[in-house]
Amino acid sequence: METLGERSPQRMLIADLSNIHPEKGLGKELFLQVSSLVPIVNVDLLVYNERGHFLLTWRDDPYCGRGWHIPGGCIRFKETCEARIEKVALEELGIRQITFEKEPIKVFQIINHEQRDLKNQNERGHFITLVYKCYAPSDFKVLNQKFKKGEVGYMKWFDQLPDDLLSIQSCYREIIK
Repeated sequence: METLGERSPQRMLIADLSNIHPEKGLGKELFLQVSSLVPIVNVDLLVYNERGHFLLTWRDDPYCGRGWHIPGGCIRFKETCEARIEKVALEELGIRQITFEKEPIKVFQIINHEQRDLKNQNERGHFITLVYKCYAPSDFKVLNQKFKKGEVGYMKWFDQLPDDLLSIQSCYREIIK
């Protein structure tokens, strides 16, 4: 029988994961470790209003930088794309009932070394992005009371992509003209 000191790193990792429930989230540290080793599948929501404008939110973080971005989120273990779309719509945009096309309108493979040098591989760097065309309800209003312009979470409708779109999402310039 092996003792704790004799366990291989692989066996210790499995033991450490016994209390993890991936469908509830991995926690930031474990998520960053996992996402440094494998591509991350996420959904991005191109949310349109009745006037044909699309909704962007302001972002500022060490992974993607500062600028406007298409709202989206990483798909969790045992979570459907549809469920993640609904969660992103509610949590990031405050949209309780979002309508969306059943199939993605585009699939992007985004490898982050194109935007910055990944000196430390302990960060997200490879995404498979499923882009869904979504529609805000006719009564949806952007409520920025909690945010000032330039703060994370600030939202705005656009009719074209702004110059200060996050560089990691520059691939959207091919589908939004």
